[in-house]
Amino acid sequence: MKLLSLLKFSLAIAVAVLVLGLAAAPRATAADDRLNFTATTLSGAPFNGATLQGKPAVLWFWTPFCPFCNAEAPALSQVAAANPGVTFVGVAAHSDVGQMQGFVSKYGLNFTNLNDADGAIWARYNVPWQPAWVFYRADGSSTFVNNTTSAMSQQDLQGRVSALTSG
Repeated sequence: MKLLSLLKFSLAIAVAVLVLGLAAAPRATAADDRLNFTATTLSGAPFNGATLQGKPAVLWFWTPFCPFCNAEAPALSQVAAANPGVTFVGVAAHSDVGQMQGFVSKYGLNFTNLNDADGAIWARYNVPWQPAWVFYRADGSSTFVNNTTSAMSQQDLQGRVSALTSG
């Protein structure tokens, strides 16, 4: 009888562990509220940040006068072209539209670039200075990168972008 009680108790413990283990299983990250913004592209078209939810995406915060942004732009143009499964969005600020458009033209940045002249999107992401990056995975999780001492290398950028679509 004592053995039967011990077995029942052990079974109850095993079931509880199993149930609790399943309840604590990892879940997809919730949608990132920071993507709930609207903006205007440098060409004047409307843009809704929520369209980026659930897909790999890269936000690049830049200004035309930033030396590191100027150093990163050629590599970014190449990496964006080589990764059509990832959405790239530039978020330009602290300048006028003409300077922003000139920068995009100079470096052939053939992806969406937003006019954030008032810095509202930068503020949503707490970007203290440029350049800054947010790398979104399809599950909604993200990584923020803001290096104040150097530009991101093409190799580092490509590695981070590749990680967005791998396993």
